[in-house]
Amino acid sequence: MDDKASADSFWVETINGKVQNPIKKKRKYKKQKKEFDGWGSTSLIRFLQSIGRDTSNEMTQSEVTTIVNEYVKQNNLIHATKKKRIMCDQRLHLLFGRKSIGRLKISDLLEPHFAENRDKSDDDIFFNSDDEEEEDDTLGTCQTPKSTNSERKSQPKKLAKEKPRSCFAAIIPFNIKLVYLRKSLVEELLKDLETFETKVVGGFIRIKCDPNDYLQKNSHQLLQVKGVNKGAGIIGGILLEISGFFKDVSIKMLSDDNFTEEECKDLHQRVKDGLIKKPMIVDIEQTARALHEDMTKHVCTELLWNLVFQLLHSCFISVMCQIV
Repeated sequence: MDDKASADSFWVETINGKVQNPIKKKRKYKKQKKEFDGWGSTSLIRFLQSIGRDTSNEMTQSEVTTIVNEYVKQNNLIHATKKKRIMCDQRLHLLFGRKSIGRLKISDLLEPHFAENRDKSDDDIFFNSDDEEEEDDTLGTCQTPKSTNSERKSQPKKLAKEKPRSCFAAIIPFNIKLVYLRKSLVEELLKDLETFETKVVGGFIRIKCDPNDYLQKNSHQLLQVKGVNKGAGIIGGILLEISGFFKDVSIKMLSDDNFTEEECKDLHQRVKDGLIKKPMIVDIEQTARALHEDMTKHVCTELLWNLVFQLLHSCFISVMCQIV
């Protein structure tokens, strides 16, 4: 990997020579006019009867939503890794017509199944969500064709100088270094509170891992800053809000050392597992530009102090030798 590439260049993931461009994409499917049996649709009444529920008395949308949620828990239908998604079994597939649904969308999906909403639901447009990401993923799907895992591994990363603003940045040391926030750099940035948030949001920090986390192989982990908490009651005045992390982080928790390649690989895996959103070129670029001047000054100052320390150390050794 060429670390001497231009600061305006970024490494991006490619598949079959094509850059991955995220787009918001939903596919329409044909509307099916529902048949009703009393207060609910035929498919809803059949579902409730199949699980032993009495449908002779009308139920509210809220009551049915609770019943569906209980059914999902009893039958372990929550996705193994995407906890906000439900994998539909035969009964739920006949009810919703989908292989999977969002847990937060159950009530909305039930709405057209009630006779009182019949007129409203006639004009609804439905979408196929089988390949849809979790509701909180705003990046959408990838424009490039699907490929196998072996194909993905064999594809080289591409250095893009004229890059699409919407493509994903590769999680590699070269890109992370452009926006890596050492503790000493963050402390320097704190001297100008007006620009502090603009410069740190989107950057990556390094902190110690929980020693009780037996799944974590590394001593430290890389995390991305998504916001700044300036609450008056906060000790030290500033906390960093972290993407995919359970608590805010104080400045004193940051590491001032370089991150390792293994820590970068761990970050890549967490992004791949959907625990952290994929960083996009436009976001990395924006943060890198905001940090460029401060980071350059910081590196130069650090190199200067290292040089001074080495000179002083050499002088000390020379003097001690003369004394001896």
